[in-house]
Amino acid sequence: MSEKSKKAEEVSQEKEVSAQPAAEQGGTKNDPNKIIPSFLENKFADFTYRFVKYVPETVHPNVVTGIGFIGGLIGGLSFFLGTFSRWFFLLGILGLLTHIVCDNFDGYMARNRNQKSQRGGFFDLTSDIVVCTVTALCIGLSSYAHMEVLAFGAPIYGIHMVITMHYVMNYNEFPFPPFGPFEIHCAYVLIAILNIIFGEVELFWIGDFPVMLDDIVLFPAIVGAILYAIKFGMDLFFRLKKEGR
Repeated sequence: MSEKSKKAEEVSQEKEVSAQPAAEQGGTKNDPNKIIPSFLENKFADFTYRFVKYVPETVHPNVVTGIGFIGGLIGGLSFFLGTFSRWFFLLGILGLLTHIVCDNFDGYMARNRNQKSQRGGFFDLTSDIVVCTVTALCIGLSSYAHMEVLAFGAPIYGIHMVITMHYVMNYNEFPFPPFGPFEIHCAYVLIAILNIIFGEVELFWIGDFPVMLDDIVLFPAIVGAILYAIKFGMDLFFRLKKEGR
């Protein structure tokens, strides 16, 4: 095959990879198959992929993960600082958007620039968990919501990751929940916008407990995540049982 033909074939393969939905893109054949049922997350990822070409080749994916991690932590902490001034929520929105964009960039860069590594995957996954958890805790510690409500969601990440790791070990699948990282970030951004507009709002009281606007936004998401984690675990259990394992 001539050099020109090789180059044309490489370009064609690159276009095919870029055109695949986010859930179908992978690295090597040994990588877990990512199953992302979220329509919004797939569309957002495909949109951000268009801008990866503007990131210099000298920038390693782990650097992008690190930038997103720092941005996410700053964004999460800003939710607590919103107790002192609601304008900190603008910083929270910016930080969380930085994190979610970098979270899409790093994996795509690693796959398409042949820079995949196990430590990179570990860093990426851990940064997601830490940012989402820190943000939730900071909302609960602020004057806009109650830690008692957030406490219901505290074990969700741990339970979900244990089940996910068993999917990876048994089936080489990496299933995402329908309400995934992108939707979680959207919920946090929505909370920040509502807090900027309305400030601290007590909607009603349950006995001596004042229910805040943020509590109302967060509680259904937490309950949904708990129910999905139960279904997620039961599906795996009965799948293994059906196969006699």
